[in-house]
Amino acid sequence: MSEKKITVMALGGAGCRILGELNTGEFPDNFRFLAVDSDIDSLQSSGLPESHWVQAGQQFRSGRGCGGNVIAGQQALANERKSLRRVLENTDVLTVVAGLGGGIATGGLPVVLSVAASLHITTAVLVTLPFSMEGFRRRQQADEKIKSDILPMADAVIALPNDLLFSTLEAETAFTDALKVSDLELSRTLLALAAIMGGANLFNADFASFTGIMKRRHTLCALGTALVDAGDDSAEKLMEKMLTSPLLGGPDTLDNADAVAFSLLGGPELSLGSARAVLDLCSRQINPDFEKVVLMGAATAEQFAGKLQLTALAVRYLDHPAPAVNASKKPTFHRDSSHRYASDGDLQMDLPNLIVEEKGIMENTAPVMLDGEDLDVPTFRRRGIVIDTGK
Repeated sequence: MSEKKITVMALGGAGCRILGELNTGEFPDNFRFLAVDSDIDSLQSSGLPESHWVQAGQQFRSGRGCGGNVIAGQQALANERKSLRRVLENTDVLTVVAGLGGGIATGGLPVVLSVAASLHITTAVLVTLPFSMEGFRRRQQADEKIKSDILPMADAVIALPNDLLFSTLEAETAFTDALKVSDLELSRTLLALAAIMGGANLFNADFASFTGIMKRRHTLCALGTALVDAGDDSAEKLMEKMLTSPLLGGPDTLDNADAVAFSLLGGPELSLGSARAVLDLCSRQINPDFEKVVLMGAATAEQFAGKLQLTALAVRYLDHPAPAVNASKKPTFHRDSSHRYASDGDLQMDLPNLIVEEKGIMENTAPVMLDGEDLDVPTFRRRGIVIDTGK
């Protein structure tokens, strides 16, 4: 069976910073990395060569960012549909890492997912949510975007509140240092996701089981990561570092979660005994009196020779499963209440008339949704405006 072709995409400034923490040259040949943004400085921070960039909205943004404007971010990515389709056409699995709250990531992520859906690509999304001190509006924009436009289209969404950093970092920690710590933790999480998606798993946590606990669910997540040198007491050291990881929010997070996934990465020399020692410690962190889904996986990779990395993802469900979006090319409908129909003599009532909308050149693409509206349908049709054609 051929290896899956996996693309890791950094979207927006936060995504490019996180990707900059990775040594992408150590990944297998079936991995490809992309940086997508309208801001040239952000693309450069990804550490990728220009051939791996997609500069969004070149004609309109002129290499500048979107200034936190969601609509500007969406427009910038919508203009790059052809470019996105070209760079993703041979991809089997797409992982997107981004920071939500405003700008190109919040506005453009649904566009990326719609292009991936049209190509039948499996998608996993790793996003951070704004700090509470950034204001209610940014957090609200992020939450609404996840519920209305991201969950229905992605196979798995990991949403991590930046506020988790406050639980372990000292109050005197410089803000830039805190972001550096967060970016490093998230880059390690990308490694764990890469191992799961690559299929080189020694235990039961494959990508299908992983997406099974996330798919169509609105969640808040926390994660702990730790990296140590392999040795006699590495299992204990690994667990101790993971439980104090800044994005986990404390050991109690694992007990309060609805689902927990553990992923162990080691070098080719990783033995069954070493893996079992670590995963046994993982199982002891879960209170058996609390009913929840627990996944455990282990994988090997050349870049982890002589090292062990443990990642724990704690998932808390916020609502019921979101309705799935059918990515097949079906016509779009809207309600038109401008007609009145007579029924039973004098009794008249307004009945909705379902209108089949033609989307022109966008007919064969997955919809771009914003606040429940299909933006590929012309505005005058969505607003019910009648144009006098003289007929």
